Amino acid sequence: MPVEAEKGEEAPFQVLVRAFFRSPAAVIGFVLLTAVIGLALLAPLIAPQNPYDLNQLDIMDSRLPPGSQSMTGTTFWLGTDDQGRDMLSGIIYGLRISLGVGVSSALFAALFGASLGLLAAYVGGRTETAIMRIVDLQLSFPSILVALMILAFLGKGILNVVLALVIVEWATYARAARGTALV
Repeated sequence: MPVEAEKGEEAPFQVLVRAFFRSPAAVIGFVLLTAVIGLALLAPLIAPQNPYDLNQLDIMDSRLPPGSQSMTGTTFWLGTDDQGRDMLSGIIYGLRISLGVGVSSALFAALFGASLGLLAAYVGGRTETAIMRIVDLQLSFPSILVALMILAFLGKGILNVVLALVIVEWATYARAARGTALV
């Protein structure tokens, strides 16, 4: 049953929404995030060229500077690479991969870390001590260095990047979940 606000009081969600819209930084961040997600979702409709379509590659368009036009009249606003691919299209299509890696790694790290943190808080004793010492050990190393070492061991690939990010970020979620559960 939802908690109802008494007369004259605002519900917590209303307070949150009002505070959010009073903060210019929060509103600007929300607008930018919405624009980036919209660009990523609408990449096939917005991007001038599909960077993965080999039929659109033209070696005559290679290494054109920003703002130049090809012989066919196509304008390359950010120029082209050495294979004649439009850089703007590459960036727009790359948003899809970047957002996918970021969201999936954050979700998996939160799920794994929160599960271990809640387990540590619930069981307590030696289990809690062991889990939290592993968390302390994980957090004592620079995350970027550990992620690069994991990627050097696992090799290239999007799944390996997600796995490396989960391995370096789970400890933060474990500590936060344990602290919240103990309160």
